[in-house]
This record gives sequence, structure tokens and C-alpha cells, in this order.
Amino acid sequence: MPLLSRPKDEILPVPSLPEPSYLEGAPDASGKGLRGLDVHREYLLGHVETLRPFGINLLDAAGLTLCESIVSDIDLPTFTAATVDGYAVRTSNLVGASRQRPIILPVVDRVEAGGYRHAPLAPRTAVLVAAGAPLPEGADAVMPLADGFAVEDDVQFTTEASVHRNVRLAGSRVADGDQLVARGSVLTPRALAVIAEVGHDKVLAMPRPRVVVLVADDTLKAPGLPLSRLAETYDATSTLLAATLRDDGIQVFVGHVASTDPRSIGVALGEQLVRADLVMLVTRVTEGLEAMLASQGAVDAAEVDALPGRQLFAIVGEERAPVLVLPPGTVPAYLAYLLVGRPLVQKLAGKEPTVPQETSAPVTQEVAADPVRTRLLLAQHSTRGATPLTADVPGAAELVDANAVIVVPPASVPIPAHGDVTCWLLD
Repeated sequence: MPLLSRPKDEILPVPSLPEPSYLEGAPDASGKGLRGLDVHREYLLGHVETLRPFGINLLDAAGLTLCESIVSDIDLPTFTAATVDGYAVRTSNLVGASRQRPIILPVVDRVEAGGYRHAPLAPRTAVLVAAGAPLPEGADAVMPLADGFAVEDDVQFTTEASVHRNVRLAGSRVADGDQLVARGSVLTPRALAVIAEVGHDKVLAMPRPRVVVLVADDTLKAPGLPLSRLAETYDATSTLLAATLRDDGIQVFVGHVASTDPRSIGVALGEQLVRADLVMLVTRVTEGLEAMLASQGAVDAAEVDALPGRQLFAIVGEERAPVLVLPPGTVPAYLAYLLVGRPLVQKLAGKEPTVPQETSAPVTQEVAADPVRTRLLLAQHSTRGATPLTADVPGAAELVDANAVIVVPPASVPIPAHGDVTCWLLD
């Protein structure tokens, strides 16, 4: 007999699972059970915080957004210099000089280019200066060598001098206190150069967001590896998203989970959160995935117009990192990034969120519509109109030929050939 016995009719308590946690303020769905795409995007943007700025070395700051106004604290040039070889003089000492009344000044010093300005220029004297040499204090013009006639230690002038003749003034290019780059500017290479020119080695800038692209799919193989099953295909989604993010100025890390099991995804996600400001998880949405994400934070789940299937977004971990689940497939994942993912990344980077440019064009052939959900079709847009690129399951081969997306609103009848459609431009 066991040491501990329990009556047969005693039922063991089933441990209760924690209630899933959902993000607050979720917008209501429409009458068709779909959340509008614009409403969905704005809702998710409200749960993403702009990264905090910090001091960044100039060589690491290209493409970032400046979070301070850069003001020069030096003059450029830093000193007043002669632009020709000649004599530094006070213009007041040569007033009235002419052939009939030449003015003779003693030459009391000589200043070479790259040298020191030496003592201030005494009244009614001259200093011999080389082109590029600093002017002595008190000098306000340089008379070229040809305008003076040297007589032993003196120089004779027969013409007057004008103020700042042959002189490059300190601060004539940039003055102490001038604003060089305004707050909110994108740090282009030229902007960084002018910041370096006034002696700054760091700037207060919005850091480059760190985005992890995590693809969970047991049918995808990394390019370069052999395919071992008929169901396997090469993973183009990781490359497409990573390259697009890098083109957008984002620091990207790519991972792969060879399973769609929520536990495996959860382990991989936990390993990636340490280096992620945002995780883009590409996988199919299941109840198990939703429960796993909810157990690590809070989720938003909704059917969204124009996006396939159920859409998931979560805030997880101690650092409350956002996780955006993108639909599987190269084209669906890419379009979801353009419509939802890119605006989130732009907000992280302190930039104004953008969506693809919209235009109108006649469609060159009849296009079927869905009675409930907006359809997105890859297309070639030209002066003749928009031509759909037909394929049962479009992928990178169709995407590379596309420069637009035709937006087909819900309807019970197709859009006829030559009817006007809305297009989102990809290029």
C-alpha cells in the first residue's frame, strides 16, 4: 500500500492558466469584423516609444536624426590673414598717398604663413607679410608688394589703401555663435563634415533602432544549403526584410527558428530581446503563439483589412520590447512591413512615420474584388496605367518586377478594365 493514498473519488485540481493579457484601448472592428488599416497602424504607433537620444561619435552618426542644434563656438577662419604677399598697414596711415605726395612707413617686422602675428602694428609703421600669414593686431589692409617701393628698411606708397583690402577676416565663413545644423536634421555626410570642422567629435542624436528579423518556419532553408524535402523552399523573406531595413538606416539582426512550435519561438524570442528595440516575427498566427506572447507581456490580436489572416502585436519582457508578427510569405511580409512595420521603426528613430505614396491610374485589365476584405495586387505602374502581375502565390520573382500595389476595395463585382484604381507606389 502506498505511503500516501487518496480516495478514488477525489479529483485532482487542474492548475489554472493565467488569463491572457491584452493591450488597452484596442479600437473596435467595423461591421465586417475587420479593423481598418489606418486605425490599426495608429493604434500600434501609440504603443511604441521613440528611443532616447545619446552622444554618438560622428563616424557612427551618418543618417541619424540630430537631437540638438549645432552652434559654432569658434570663428572660421580662426584668424584674420593676408591673401597676398605684401605689407600689412593701417589704412588711416595712407590717406592722401599719391605720386605727388608719397607716404613712407618703416617696415618693423616680418610675418610668415603659419607663423605668429607678433606684436600689434604700431601707428605709421608697416609689417611685411606672406600670403596666409596672420595680420598683426591693428592692421586692416595688405598692400601688395608691387604697390610699395622698398627703400632699405622703409617702404614708400603712392596709393591709398581700402579697408580689408587683400584680407580674409576671422569668422568670414563661420562666426562664433552661428547655427550650423538645426535640431531635427538628418545627419548627412556633409552635415557631419561641417560639425567636425568646428571641432565637435560627438553629437546628441537619435540612435539607430535595433530590429531583429526572426523567421519561424520549418519549410524554409537558408540560401546556400541543400533542400532535403519537396516541401522545403529557400528563405527569401529574411533577406528582403533585412535589406529593406538596412536601406532604411536600421541596425538589423536576423534569426531563424526551424519550427512553428510556440515554445521554440518563445525560447528564440527570449534570446533576441537583449539586442532588440523591435522584433519582427515572421510566422503563421496560432492560438498557441498568441497565448505564448500574452504570457510574456500583453498582446493585441485583430483581423485587419488589407492584411491576410489574424494580426498579432505584443509588448513583452522586462524592457517592454514591441513584437510585430508579420504574415508568412515573402510578399505578404514585405507589404505588412511597408504598411505597418516601417512606420513603427520610423517612430523608434524619431522620424515622422510614412506610408507608400498613393496615386490613381486606370487598370489595364479586369480585376476581381473580395466582398469583405481589401485586396492588394502587385502591379507595374506606367503612363499607360496599372498592370496586375498575376501569380497564384507571388514571391520575390514577381516583387522584383513590381513598382506598385493595386488597392482593390471590398466589392461584389470586379473592377472593369480601364477603370480607375488606387495604387501605392513601391519605388
